[in-house]
Amino acid sequence: MSYIDMIKERARLDKKTIVLPESNDKRTLLAAARIVEEGIADIIMIGDEEKIMDGAGWLEVDLTGLKVVDPDTDPKFDHYAETLFELRKHKGMTKEKAE
Repeated sequence: MSYIDMIKERARLDKKTIVLPESNDKRTLLAAARIVEEGIADIIMIGDEEKIMDGAGWLEVDLTGLKVVDPDTDPKFDHYAETLFELRKHKGMTKEKAE
């Protein structure tokens, strides 16, 4: 078993959630599809679901099983922004930047 295979197996055994904000980037879509396919982690993509799925269709990758959060329509947006602000305010984050 290669070193990469060992890392993947450890990830499968202790599955985490990865949030990917660059959801319109080709590399992000390809990586998300591979992670979902291999069962390495749960994926949350930030962006417009229709655009994300269109990109996946264009690249011919399957994104079934991942979650998409659209900041423009998500009812928890204010909660997410407040959490980001609280976690990063010591590094200069402002409420405006968090939003």
